[in-house]
Amino acid sequence: MKWFSSFVLTTASILLTIRPTIAAEFIIVPLGKTTISISLDSLERYGNLGEINPQEPLATYLELLNPEQRQSLRTLLQTRYTLPDISIQQFVNSPLLMTFLTHVGTIIKTQSEENGADAIRTSLIQVGDAPNGFTILEIMRQFPSPEIRLNVERTLATLTKVFALIRQTQAVTHSLEALSKVEAQKAPMTNFSKLPDLRQLGKFNLGIKQTITVNYSQKNRQFQADIYRPEANSSVLQNSSQLSYPVIVISHGLASNRSRFEPLAKHLTSYGFVVVVPQHPGSDYQQFQSLLKGEAKDLFEPEEFVERPRDITELLNHLETLNTTEFNQQLNLQNVGVIGHSLGGYTALTLAGATLNFTQLKSDCQQLDIPLNPSLFLQCRALELPQENYSLQDPRVKAIFILNPVNSSLLGQSGLSRIKIPVFITASTDDFLAPALLEQLNAFTWLTTPDKYLVLQNHATHFYDITSENASELLGNSAVIVPTSETTRTYIKALSTAFFKTYLNQDSQYKSYLHAAYTQTISDPVYPISLIQSLTPNQLKNAINQEN
Repeated sequence: MKWFSSFVLTTASILLTIRPTIAAEFIIVPLGKTTISISLDSLERYGNLGEINPQEPLATYLELLNPEQRQSLRTLLQTRYTLPDISIQQFVNSPLLMTFLTHVGTIIKTQSEENGADAIRTSLIQVGDAPNGFTILEIMRQFPSPEIRLNVERTLATLTKVFALIRQTQAVTHSLEALSKVEAQKAPMTNFSKLPDLRQLGKFNLGIKQTITVNYSQKNRQFQADIYRPEANSSVLQNSSQLSYPVIVISHGLASNRSRFEPLAKHLTSYGFVVVVPQHPGSDYQQFQSLLKGEAKDLFEPEEFVERPRDITELLNHLETLNTTEFNQQLNLQNVGVIGHSLGGYTALTLAGATLNFTQLKSDCQQLDIPLNPSLFLQCRALELPQENYSLQDPRVKAIFILNPVNSSLLGQSGLSRIKIPVFITASTDDFLAPALLEQLNAFTWLTTPDKYLVLQNHATHFYDITSENASELLGNSAVIVPTSETTRTYIKALSTAFFKTYLNQDSQYKSYLHAAYTQTISDPVYPISLIQSLTPNQLKNAINQEN
């Protein structure tokens, strides 16, 4: 019930034209096989004063909550939200959010049982302009219907699916932890205390960061990229007359930017890689800001599914020119690795050879389940593309390391099975945007490449690129965005270093780090991780069934 209360109330708060002439007075919520009608006045009195009339339906509802849950509800009702100077109307009318609201409206309905999407938009645009911010109750009071009615049958079915997914994820997490321990026992004995600690910076000095501009004239597209180059010190140069550095490209996720990956870029540079971090125009943080200001109509356009991997190809082409004119052939551009986060994970997968699977996408998008996999709202936008056989692979890419990738329906099993190069996937148990069980774990079993790795991060979320320093940039981060722990970010630094040292440098001494035995030595009990190299569809299915 705690989750249900938060779902109903916070959905309204984050989903922000005229003031309605009819305003909501009651919220109708399910209670067992029936419903109860809770007045907004009683909710407000409880939120402000903590008072409960035993005769009111709210008292019946509160009996189902423990003291901690009651306090959480009061805090939710009391919290006043403020928004930056944005165009609310433009934001709520963006195609991506309109699709989401339409599905939410099948659960949150008007008194006449009509889809509540328009009512949600109408009420939230009004309160979004309040100079002193707004509360959840003030949002609900603008709902243009005497009652905010929940679709009881659909709500209960949704809750059943959500809780089942949570239980299944927990069961799979326990199974993968056990499988990881088995793999650790089978790994060659290695004393990692005698080996370099890959969580620390390497031997190469960090050179000066350089920003370049890439022009893709055929598409009238321009973007910037930051280049991090190592400077070899005397100890590194002793046995080398000339160094050629493998190149790693980092592709950021939706509404992100290249600066958020600077710590990872610097870490990899210290191990002798040239790291290049491009900014993907049209799906970056600048596009997000343009949407909020009313200067763009959506968070991204479907063409970005094609343009993002082409950005990387154009970037590599540009670097080949610079390698001759400026870098003295020090970049090994036939030996490229790609790191991708979220939508950037999709970008990396297509560069590695995965193809778009429109058949799978059509099927999955006809049966959207809002709470189970929100990333489908993003993936389904690809159906707006001309359904062609897009050639997005770049043969210069020899290995990819992907963080919480979005891919299950967009690429599917047939698309992912085409990849032949090494792949490292990370997934997070608390990722509610691209759930591990639905997005990354299935994808891992679909890969046919013999060199594949999966790390499951316990208690980690989707937002690898969000830290306590930059979290305030995002709308509503206090309620939705949980910054990634430095522990988790350190795992990624170490494992990506080992992975690319193994598969770009062909340095076999680093392969021992790509075993479960290594992750067990660095795993923090607060944020435990499990690494596995082998997981079949049947093993995953059996793990899921253990929760029943």
